[in-house]
Amino acid sequence: MDSKSFLDSLIFEYVGASDIKRAFQLESEGYPPEESATLEKLAYRQNVAPTLFLGAYLPSNFSDSHSTLSERQLIGFVVSTLANASTITEESMSHHNPVGKTVCIHSVCVDKLYRRRGVATCMLNEYIKRLRNESQNKDMNLKYERVALMCHENLIPLYQKVGFILKGESQVVHGNEKWFDLTFEF
Repeated sequence: MDSKSFLDSLIFEYVGASDIKRAFQLESEGYPPEESATLEKLAYRQNVAPTLFLGAYLPSNFSDSHSTLSERQLIGFVVSTLANASTITEESMSHHNPVGKTVCIHSVCVDKLYRRRGVATCMLNEYIKRLRNESQNKDMNLKYERVALMCHENLIPLYQKVGFILKGESQVVHGNEKWFDLTFEF
């Protein structure tokens, strides 16, 4: 299956409570233990901000050299909460402010079998499109102003490719490596 057909077969839906364990599996495979979210943290984020937890699913009829699926499978996700700060802070990593104007992305994960095939880029573009549409349909006081995230240096080009702007080194210490702040302004 070529890359375009593969990406076109993806289904984007909000991650429900029944898929949190699978999301946790992807999170655990995608981040070192000192950086990955716990199952409880993912469940919290899904509970308080379900429309900010978007999954990329393979349809049940999908078949390639890796597998043939009998039911749809979560192969990636983006999860966020809201905050008032313009970049990710220690507080925004632990709390959700339902009237916050900054969408704080905590994780972008893709199943290791499907990495480097455009899934993360496709998923982020869909996520930003949905945020923009939702924001335009809301009362002006509830409009999202930006999306913020922090990433390691090697991932900066991925996020710049979808329109994020590098703001500099993050003040947040999370794990052993340096993090960098990026934002996408609406």
